[in-house]
Amino acid sequence: MPQTPPAEHPNDIQEFNLDAIVGILQDEKLDYRIDEHDGEKVIRTGFINAAISFIQLDDSLTMEAMWRGAPSTDAAAQILAATNEWNLTQFTPTVRFFELGEDTLAINALRHVVISAGMSRNQVGSFVMSSIESAVQCFEWLEQQFPDLVTWKDEHHDH
Repeated sequence: MPQTPPAEHPNDIQEFNLDAIVGILQDEKLDYRIDEHDGEKVIRTGFINAAISFIQLDDSLTMEAMWRGAPSTDAAAQILAATNEWNLTQFTPTVRFFELGEDTLAINALRHVVISAGMSRNQVGSFVMSSIESAVQCFEWLEQQFPDLVTWKDEHHDH
């Protein structure tokens, strides 16, 4: 990825570049990788219950997080009720679900920000970290709603 010259001050507005996300993730000591999807660069990170991606599409930056739980299509009514409840009572992220494969649903969370006017380092950092935090909170809430779908164990969770 081409490097954007660093701003003198973290509040200086610069043309947006995905390298800014890499810098934030590095500063926060979060693992990440850079992939390509349909010709677009994607920055991926994740946690025990979520795969999180950042991608620039046109004049927006999108965070998409996929929950690790895999409900069956038989649970669609319950999943619809839960996603509706989340979307009605929470500001962010927007949660949706779709059929992933035969008899399996996927639940994901989305958040967008317009970047056409540029962003400061602080704005990028705020978007990235609040997006990660809100997606993790959402997925923890889903785990409480559907504990039978939690098939993984977080060895690092403080209980």
